[in-house]
Amino acid sequence: MKLVSSCIFCILLCFAATAFADNSGRRAQQNLYELEPLYTRNARNAQRFTVNLTYDDFRNVRIEEAEEFDGYTTKIEGILPFGTDKRWEVRLEIPFYTDGDAWGIKVQQKIDIDGNGGVFDFANLVLQRELSTTEKCVVNTSTYLGYGRRTEALETSINDKYNHRGQMIRFGVNMDNARVNRDIRLQASLDGRYYFDTDDLNPSNNGTEFYFMNLSGGAVYNAEGFIKPAFEVLYSTDFGDRQIYQAVPQLIIPVKDIAEIKGGYAFGHSDGEGSTQTATVRATFRF
Repeated sequence: MKLVSSCIFCILLCFAATAFADNSGRRAQQNLYELEPLYTRNARNAQRFTVNLTYDDFRNVRIEEAEEFDGYTTKIEGILPFGTDKRWEVRLEIPFYTDGDAWGIKVQQKIDIDGNGGVFDFANLVLQRELSTTEKCVVNTSTYLGYGRRTEALETSINDKYNHRGQMIRFGVNMDNARVNRDIRLQASLDGRYYFDTDDLNPSNNGTEFYFMNLSGGAVYNAEGFIKPAFEVLYSTDFGDRQIYQAVPQLIIPVKDIAEIKGGYAFGHSDGEGSTQTATVRATFRF
């Protein structure tokens, strides 16, 4: 699966290189609203209807009845800004396929897992509001609140289903120092998730309710040329056995003013259960 993700990224990289055009007149727009890294959200809202297509190749994920889950998830997200000065945006994210293999804890054998849904990624609808901007304040800030639920169960090769049901409340805060004439953006996000009425999902125990807190910080450099480097650090916990620390080097490639291709590799350390390796490729389109 790593080979698949590498091939996809190389193809997209070649496409972006051939489609690249000089963007010197667009640097202000990129500095404020675009060049978003893989995990840390920009504090300023999108300025046009935006679609994100994401491929995540993960390793060693644990859920309630399976561990050492290696596979991939694909998902799509639509973002629509609205209101005065586009201070509001609504986001709809839907995971549409997951495939991989894991070690079944109860059956003590290797099993296949796949389905038209995600693992911890539920279909979710989020409303975001900008709170401050660097036109009037030191930093840009925004906050969001949303609701999600499991779409489809994950089928297994042992005639069982995982992720039968589940709901989620999502909330968070974004902050960055983006300005028109600043080519290095520093940013941070806090993403909280409360899962409830779940089944076969809790990574730490057999409960139907659990929390995730994801903290991320990043830096994006709007360099000359068509490749923009970025770097993020991540911390994720369920306030139980799942404690994950990761670094994520990545590249962002703008394609004129209509798209971005980005890819990165998250690696790190886990105290207890949890995946520390994820390769991600994302294509962003603006309309």
